[in-house]
Amino acid sequence: MKAAQSLFLLCAATGMVMSRRTGSDYRFVGRVNPETKELTWASTGVAFTFTGTTASININSANGTSSVALFINDNGPIIIPNVNGTSISTPTISRGTHAVELRKRSESDFGTFRITDVTTDGTLVPSRAPKRKIEIIGDSISVGYGLDGIMPCNNSAILEDNPKTYGALAANAVDADYSVVAWSGKGLVRNYYRSTPPDQSPTMPVIYTRYGANDTDGSFTFPQSWVPDAVVINLGTNDFGYVGVRETVAPADLTAALVELMEKIHWHYPSAKFFLVSSPLLSDDYPTAADAQKTTQLRVYQDAADQLTNVPTRIVDWPAQGSDTGCSYHPNAATQAKGAALLEEAMRDEMGW
Repeated sequence: MKAAQSLFLLCAATGMVMSRRTGSDYRFVGRVNPETKELTWASTGVAFTFTGTTASININSANGTSSVALFINDNGPIIIPNVNGTSISTPTISRGTHAVELRKRSESDFGTFRITDVTTDGTLVPSRAPKRKIEIIGDSISVGYGLDGIMPCNNSAILEDNPKTYGALAANAVDADYSVVAWSGKGLVRNYYRSTPPDQSPTMPVIYTRYGANDTDGSFTFPQSWVPDAVVINLGTNDFGYVGVRETVAPADLTAALVELMEKIHWHYPSAKFFLVSSPLLSDDYPTAADAQKTTQLRVYQDAADQLTNVPTRIVDWPAQGSDTGCSYHPNAATQAKGAALLEEAMRDEMGW
């Protein structure tokens, strides 16, 4: 479903729907561990279709702050700043058949919650899942960190907005289901450099192997029920950070890590095409012209593609952003939309979509 303008309305409450019918005709979207039904990653949620006037997504074990977007039919999102009740309910709408999709806007670091079931005053009916599937792997850019903020600002769950990120927008444009596996501050070989103490936790290639964001390493089972046609990777921004803290990163190390990650994914998804998207936070001017970080990242991508001759790979160059940014200089909605248009164009050309 396509997102339009945001409407702020808190619909998480207890007992908003007197359920007459329940069922299992709903599906999880994004990477959700079916054993826990916990929504952790940004983009995770549920989708279903019902005939009636209202429906509820029933939840438990809400921890921290989770901001979500609720889409009904082709209308703009209802934004719920924090899921803190026992259900997320639709407003009462005219009796009929309605398509509903819930997507988590914020990442696991802020909060998570578990889905128990979906209920309605009418009947759950089978819904159509998009045939096309896209997996997006990345860091804060892919999460939507600070996207709805205006610099200067501090990031928060309500300012993260995954449905407005380049990956989600591009997926919606080509009528594809999508899953975002991303964590702010993560890199290919090293993480964000200005945290105190320095972030020595696992890098994104390790975190990628988790089912839920907080599950154990290696827990993801690569279920054949959801196999992506396209895999989008946007990593490297955090690896390049170094000023006053550490040495510059070795491009050869980045290439080796990217090749290893792509090989592992390709082994599980041999038919998927890869799209390597450059970072709008990198430029050839900062921190020094000698670093040429944007050009260096593109060269890393090209070197990885050259080594993986058996893996169809397309490089998408997302130009450096302008001076208008979200929190902590992260891409705002306008910059994310530019990245989405570039990715959409590349996917339509490469995938025949």
